[in-house]
Amino acid sequence: MKSLRVVQITDIHLLAGPGAKHYGIDTAVTLQKVIDAIIGLTPTPDLMIATGDLAEDGLEATYNRLGKLLAAVNMPVYVLAGNHDDIDKMHDSLVGGNISFVNMARVGNWVFVFVNSQVVGKSYGLISPDEMSLLKRNLELARDAPVVVALHHTPMEICPRANCQLQNVTEFNQLLGSFPGIKAVIAGHTHVNAEKNNASHVQYTTPSTFAQIDHGLAGDSDSGDFWALHRMDGSSHGFRVLDLMPGGQVSSQVHWVYD
Repeated sequence: MKSLRVVQITDIHLLAGPGAKHYGIDTAVTLQKVIDAIIGLTPTPDLMIATGDLAEDGLEATYNRLGKLLAAVNMPVYVLAGNHDDIDKMHDSLVGGNISFVNMARVGNWVFVFVNSQVVGKSYGLISPDEMSLLKRNLELARDAPVVVALHHTPMEICPRANCQLQNVTEFNQLLGSFPGIKAVIAGHTHVNAEKNNASHVQYTTPSTFAQIDHGLAGDSDSGDFWALHRMDGSSHGFRVLDLMPGGQVSSQVHWVYD
């Protein structure tokens, strides 16, 4: 068995029209810079996981545009929905070719389990009872294989505001703790680079291909205005590489692209 190289991108916030900008940034341009960096990696990645907020506007035209951009990576791409995404339109207009939207995949001797944490119309995340049951069933199906779990909303407490968080993180972590085969959890949503070692696995939060965000500190007065407490840095664009060893070991590094 050889090792697997996985690349994770997240929080693209793509728009439908050529030249369209989000907070003054052309997110197609920043994504293309990241894709170019990924294509240039040695060794070449075996697969890509895109963990949500793929589109800012949730339009079919945006997913069509994204599909054309991701076709260039020439590897299997597994996608997840974030709070800005439209799941039905992702299935209709993004899936196909090298792009899949599934809840579980086996690649080599590794199992990848994909979890939907989207709450339609809300920015916070929640894993529904049905989704939690599906997660448990998929983890049971993985048996003795090493597992990577992927979702949009990070289980880490990076942002002190409720709208940034995964609401039922305690239940999620308790379930994961009962499956020692889980080696890593990858997520996005908060536009930061973070890593946390748990007893049985490592949790990673990956930077955005679009822009990074400073979330302030717990105890800051919250007026309800997101940008009163947050600061955005649009000069750096990131992605994560995970090297997965046959014995279940994981090493990971964030790669940066700068303007």
